[in-house]
Amino acid sequence: MTLPTTDDSHPLGFFRGNRCGHYGDLRIISAFQPIYSLAHRRIVGLEGLARAITHDDQVIPPAILFGVREENTIVELDKLCQLIHLENFYAIDPPNAWLFLNVDPKTLSQKKTFSAFLSRLMLEKHYNANRIVIEILESTIDDEIQLEAQIQEYKDMGFLIAIDDFGAGHSNFERIWRIQPDIVKLDRGMLQKAGVDPSVKDLLKGVTSMLHNCQCIVLAEGIETEQEAVAAMDAQVDLVQGFYFAHPFLLSESVATRSGLWKSLYNSFDELTLRSSENERQLLSPYSHRFAALTIGAQKKNQVVDVAEGMFKLERTIRLYQLALDGSQCHSNLDSPTIQLSTRNRLRVLADTHGASWKRRDYFVNAVQNPGNLQVTPPYFSISDGTLCITLSVKTHIEDGDYIICCDILFER
Repeated sequence: MTLPTTDDSHPLGFFRGNRCGHYGDLRIISAFQPIYSLAHRRIVGLEGLARAITHDDQVIPPAILFGVREENTIVELDKLCQLIHLENFYAIDPPNAWLFLNVDPKTLSQKKTFSAFLSRLMLEKHYNANRIVIEILESTIDDEIQLEAQIQEYKDMGFLIAIDDFGAGHSNFERIWRIQPDIVKLDRGMLQKAGVDPSVKDLLKGVTSMLHNCQCIVLAEGIETEQEAVAAMDAQVDLVQGFYFAHPFLLSESVATRSGLWKSLYNSFDELTLRSSENERQLLSPYSHRFAALTIGAQKKNQVVDVAEGMFKLERTIRLYQLALDGSQCHSNLDSPTIQLSTRNRLRVLADTHGASWKRRDYFVNAVQNPGNLQVTPPYFSISDGTLCITLSVKTHIEDGDYIICCDILFER
């Protein structure tokens, strides 16, 4: 069987059951890192990872293999790695799966020769370009305007584009808006922190939501623990990869997905969701019951100050305030006399909310649409004093008319 080569100096062959390329005295083979869809619960992609092996079986890490080479040498080596990955991928030929190729921007910049190189390989393997995801490391991007134009040409050819390590030092959403990648891979550090820090987990949800709004598929890489995997699920991440799911494997090996992976992972996620919901329910129960009784129930008060007096007997009540039906705040906040927040002085300029309009807020909209029924928000950041809080609200007849009465409850994780 005759295998294609990048040129005459780098013939391809076999090494221990794997397709390999010879680069000087090194043999280059492929290891594949599986990429899973959390929704589909199966492998949807394989990332090609170059493994350089010396004559005495020493493995040269990719960072060293590529790190000390000139631009023309990097491009030559890069093309050899892409060829080897595609040969090994073709030997596996996984159905309904992408091949992720890490491509140096220097290689991408040689649009005419590299696109012809890729097109020839696609033709030989009878693959459509949409089987290939060209993965670009964010930190290696220099000339962004030029790269943006080049990437668009590859997208026009049908290749998918992924940006790697989003969330590291060079990340910005402006680049995402300009390049419009199909897939964004989150930096591993974000998942590590989200697995142990609830505030980072909330931030990760926001980042994922923004990337979805940019019409990007979100991939979390480097997941090593169940905590990190559950954090990815909680953040609505789409795709995942990492040692928790499966280690990289060679063509001569078989992929070893963790036994009982999906049952264990979804059970853990369900337990977390149930525990969080139960904790929130237990926290809110005395507040929601008392607030309902004071505003619409048997103990209904006719003055907001009397409602506040009753709510301030519960230790997490931060403040009460009254909104007109146009969303404007009727009076200044009635603040708890017992809760002292260190952030209040720092945000003192925002403390006076008399006349402020809260008509965009869910607690106002939902109360207006459901008169006489208690409304409860999820935890959110309040600009009044920089706290995480939950707002109880209700449209009720009080004093001289119909108003929205709101009560903010301190939420701590």
